[in-house]
Amino acid sequence: MNRNLAQYETARRFTATPQDNEILIFSNANAMLANAKTADAKTRISALFHNQRLWSAIVKDLALETNQLPAELKQNLTDLGIWAMQYSTRAMGEDLSLDPLIAVNRDMIEGLQAQRAAAPPPLPPRGDLASAGLVQSAV
Repeated sequence: MNRNLAQYETARRFTATPQDNEILIFSNANAMLANAKTADAKTRISALFHNQRLWSAIVKDLALETNQLPAELKQNLTDLGIWAMQYSTRAMGEDLSLDPLIAVNRDMIEGLQAQRAAAPPPLPPRGDLASAGLVQSAV
């Protein structure tokens, strides 16, 4: 990766919201699943394994005491995650359609986008309050 691109990626990681990162992760999983629909068995299993790991991480996060989502939403997402993991596992050995997994991930992306749109704008990085118009410079 060239130096300018690396600097851009570093800056993007620090300014991206959690929803931005989650959208990117689900989008990547969906791209892999879409590609696997017409690819060889190795690519299919790799995409399904990636999707399974994604949902496993989500389910683990939902189980943490520090997760502040409402209990009902955590339960619904946990149920969905368990289904996605089980379906991914079955699809590794059977010729199941990948469309249901892609649809669930797409629904998650749409929900995250709606959540991001409803959130207040992020504060500027520290030390940049004057350029953001939040602090007037002394003249």
